[in-house]
Amino acid sequence: MFRAVAFSALAVLVFSACGTGPGTTLSKSHWVSGPDVGTLDLLSVGAVDAQTGWATGEIDPGGARGGAIYRTTDGGATWNAISRTHEILTSIHFTNPNTGWVAGYGGTIERSDDGGTTWRVQRTEHPGEVLNSVFFLDDKRGWAVGGSGLALLTTDGGENWEPVNTGRVEDIWAVRFSSPARGWAIGEDGLILASDDGGSTWTVQHSGTSRALMGLVVSPEGPGIAVGEGGTILRTEDGNSWTPAESGTSENLSGVAAAGKSEFWAVGSRGVTLGSTDRGRSWEAVPAAAARNLTSIHLLASGQGIAVGQRGCTQLLQQ
Repeated sequence: MFRAVAFSALAVLVFSACGTGPGTTLSKSHWVSGPDVGTLDLLSVGAVDAQTGWATGEIDPGGARGGAIYRTTDGGATWNAISRTHEILTSIHFTNPNTGWVAGYGGTIERSDDGGTTWRVQRTEHPGEVLNSVFFLDDKRGWAVGGSGLALLTTDGGENWEPVNTGRVEDIWAVRFSSPARGWAIGEDGLILASDDGGSTWTVQHSGTSRALMGLVVSPEGPGIAVGEGGTILRTEDGNSWTPAESGTSENLSGVAAAGKSEFWAVGSRGVTLGSTDRGRSWEAVPAAAARNLTSIHLLASGQGIAVGQRGCTQLLQQ
């Protein structure tokens, strides 16, 4: 199982804290345990407002139970299985309370127009392919990336997906766009790709690391942050040059999210959680509610978020 195996293979180190000054959002923030959402690993979480979100991930290796797509309507306090899946889904993304997409193993992409209750296939199974990340800027323009340099784009809401030649063989773990034209993708061996034409072509940017990059967040009003293996954190202000930031951890970071242009949170192996309130320049460890691996995070507002991970674990960031 591509993502789960890769993540667990990386999750072998321990972390230490580094500090930011008192009186910040971080000093008021803490993590509490949310409900276990099923018993299988959750690989992705997303939300559209402070109450409504979705999560998905692994399936039963024996195939007896499959897996589920879950929804919360109370900010992560409770979750309900709203749809079943028989494929590992590595990424889920909604652009509004009704419209969203999932992607995963077999190169499958599906779309929902009723908040995740029902799904229709937009890209049929491609044996041997794995999609690790799907992202939509609006209800028309979207991108997906995966194993062995795989990249796709759509301009019609996913009705048609165009394969793009990235010229890479590395696994690509995440893709994000800050505008219809400008986007980035990250992956194995410190790979950073950038596009200025909506994902039709990609060029390599210098990362300064050979460590795998797993999580990515960018926004029009703030810097871009990439996180990855061994506590790696890279940041960019101009979208062209990337510089390292001290994380204070040797744990593997798999997810990162932003609230506005200054506040960022990252999560990773053994429950490590890090926050920054200065545009990702400095980071502080905030104790997690449990030491299970965390794979994905979404911020609902400043100091408020949901992280998911190992064996259905959910954790809630509160102030």
